[in-house]
Amino acid sequence: MKNFSGVVGLLLAVAASACAGDPDWRGELTAPAAQKFPALPSVRMEFHFGWSNVLEAAEAAATIRKVGGAYRSQVRGGTKGFARMLWPLDASHSAISSVDPAQPGSFNQIERYRKRTIQTQVRFDATGLNRLRKTSDSKEADKWKRLNFEPIFDVIGGVLFVRSQPLRIGDTVGLVCFPGDSPYVAVVHVVRREKVRCMGRDWPALRLSLTVRKLEVEKKSPTKAVNYAKFRSGTFWVSDDALRIPLRAEVNVMIGFVYGELTDFQRLD
Repeated sequence: MKNFSGVVGLLLAVAASACAGDPDWRGELTAPAAQKFPALPSVRMEFHFGWSNVLEAAEAAATIRKVGGAYRSQVRGGTKGFARMLWPLDASHSAISSVDPAQPGSFNQIERYRKRTIQTQVRFDATGLNRLRKTSDSKEADKWKRLNFEPIFDVIGGVLFVRSQPLRIGDTVGLVCFPGDSPYVAVVHVVRREKVRCMGRDWPALRLSLTVRKLEVEKKSPTKAVNYAKFRSGTFWVSDDALRIPLRAEVNVMIGFVYGELTDFQRLD
């Protein structure tokens, strides 16, 4: 995913491990249900991302507001420093999803690179989603594409869905996620409780691992899960409290070790 969904995906700390061509991925999915954990209040979070715990490569700010029975989310970010010289990117991502049960509604995404801009619109419904993707350097006519599968989540909606689960040690949560280009099956495993250093202090945290496989699509429906070699291994931590906010992510990808870390947090209500 050479786009902003890769940056947002660092909040999830995606990693990949699975046998290619797995036809039984549907059995790994967690059925949607009523909220099992208190809803997230309105919050604002800032993150930085980097390589090998040394070079800061990107930053992002995320605001999630709970308005009635819906979450309204806004993420803005981009590359910085040396990374920006190699790969300039500024992007924004806005999404709407329901609180209980956790279900996506829509998202709009804009990615501005050095020589092109990509705009993505996705609308979810009861049986899948419709996507419109516009690329500034494309000569093809823009058209909506259909994907039939339910339940399916955008990245932020997927994080909120995982957060809503009990997350007992040893639990597994599986879901299909659509960052904007292709569907993926993601399986979260709750590893253990531990402390993680973040924002200058130690936080009680849940350590989670995540495997991700790309889903092949035939006749507008996902068929089988295949290995996604761009992501190799990863771990992420969420606060072990009533908020369950993302604290840190570590993932090994094609370019090496990449991390994301919370640098600022505010409650907005």
